[in-house]
Amino acid sequence: MSLWALLRFVVGVLLWMTAWGALPKLFAELPSDAASVQNGEVPPYNPVGRRDPFRPFMLDLRRREPESVELTPLQRYELGQLTVVGTMWEMSPPRAVVEDSAGMGFIVTLGTPMGRNGGVVTAIEPRRVIVEEKTVDFYGNEQVNRIVMETPSEEGPSQPGREKR
Repeated sequence: MSLWALLRFVVGVLLWMTAWGALPKLFAELPSDAASVQNGEVPPYNPVGRRDPFRPFMLDLRRREPESVELTPLQRYELGQLTVVGTMWEMSPPRAVVEDSAGMGFIVTLGTPMGRNGGVVTAIEPRRVIVEEKTVDFYGNEQVNRIVMETPSEEGPSQPGREKR
């Protein structure tokens, strides 16, 4: 069916409905809010339970941290810029040594903040460190990203892996 044929059909149905008086009856059965709009009254808008359509959603996703808080050197790096050099897990608390690209080493323990996205060291296991980052998605749900940083193998350095939980 072509567009012109569809348009002729719709116009024909509307003309038939007006000729037989069915169109005025159709508009007479409108709900009360729509009837008040026909009378010139505007129903009040109720924004409860709706998001602001003009507010950029990226504003809600960004974390608001006080500007007076000093970042540690590990919080200035992306996690991909750091490599795990060694782990000591049989001591209390377990520790790991993390190195940046310039060769500067940092000792981390459980609870040490790492990375630009507010990650925290949650586990230190043999040959790997697990960092969890909390993010908020578009719908406002909080998600936890687990980043597993492993010591480089003999073949070459590995990139940190990401897991969603």
